[in-house]
Amino acid sequence: MINHISVGVQNPENVAKVLAEIWNGYAYPFPPSPGGFIVFADDGRGTAVEFTPINIELIPGEGFPPEENFGIETPTGEFEATFQYSETSPRYVSTHLALNSPLGEEEIKRIARREGWRALTCNRAGGMFQLVEVWVENRFMIEVFTPEMTARYVEIATPQTWADFLQLPFTPHATKPANNLNLIG
Repeated sequence: MINHISVGVQNPENVAKVLAEIWNGYAYPFPPSPGGFIVFADDGRGTAVEFTPINIELIPGEGFPPEENFGIETPTGEFEATFQYSETSPRYVSTHLALNSPLGEEEIKRIARREGWRALTCNRAGGMFQLVEVWVENRFMIEVFTPEMTARYVEIATPQTWADFLQLPFTPHATKPANNLNLIG
């Protein structure tokens, strides 16, 4: 399962509120990133998306905490990643996000269009599955699945189907993951 992702946008508060609407979730400020907001899917699995200002970078910390007697009480703040301002910001990014929505196709597109964002229904992989492509602030892509689209995606998004698509041999692992793992947030 992917628990959360962090994405830089021009207006984190607005984008968070719009995603909360598409997702039937909740948007709140995200204090670790100045000006950031977080959206919770409220799906019982902790699924969330953090939106930071586009000119904020996540920078790794330096050094390591002592390993001897390391536990939950060991302070690690001075070694952790931090959000820092940057002078530059990209126009487009290769990072994108696919998520499920309880809303229908037209409702998703209506919300995107209200914001002035590009939105269209797409037939991926030659019609193997569909999704609604939403271009947040017309620079960052979110692939949104309606309940019907989600069912089809889950059906075909398997290692076996991908190997078949690429015309490669598929050799299953000797052990399978537990049936209760949900890899789609």
